[in-house]
Amino acid sequence: MFVLGVSWLVLTPLCLWNLFRGGTLVRLTSVLALVSLEVATIWTTSTLQVPPRTLIAAPPPSAARIPAPVPAPAPAPQAAQQGARDARSVSCPGRMPAPERVRLARRQGALRGVTLFWTARADECDTATVVLRHRNRTIRVWMRDGEAESRASGATTRPVSVTGGVASLQVPLSQPVRGEGGFRAIDGRTGRPIALG
Repeated sequence: MFVLGVSWLVLTPLCLWNLFRGGTLVRLTSVLALVSLEVATIWTTSTLQVPPRTLIAAPPPSAARIPAPVPAPAPAPQAAQQGARDARSVSCPGRMPAPERVRLARRQGALRGVTLFWTARADECDTATVVLRHRNRTIRVWMRDGEAESRASGATTRPVSVTGGVASLQVPLSQPVRGEGGFRAIDGRTGRPIALG
């Protein structure tokens, strides 16, 4: 990635200069160099699952140390509902939903959490695994339905709620992000902006 960035910084001005001042062969070589840089950039960003960025969401460290309480035996109707939920989790398709909207939760001048929204499907999973990265007032979001098998660094699995055909999920940040002004959210897989609201 570093070499690619340096190549852009060095070769772009040189190629642009040659496009205006060079001969036919020099112009053709400059165009090919710029196209090669663009192809290399697209290939590199598409092969990286999660670029190295500042981690801003992770499961709280205390959650691993506190054992979950053992629930009491449920009456028959609740047991049937639990069985239906378990069957739904087993049949979870494991898609990568694209967040359509994100709501930022701020308190005392710091970003404390985000809520992600997307169009729900009939076979929507009960949970989703999320990775959030922050850099230069940009929050990149990677999502996958269900619990990811190969968990990326900083991935957290959160419950999904569905209301009126819209699925949502809340992700509290382990480290608040300080600073005034606007943030923007980007889908980490596609690079497309996510609407704030």
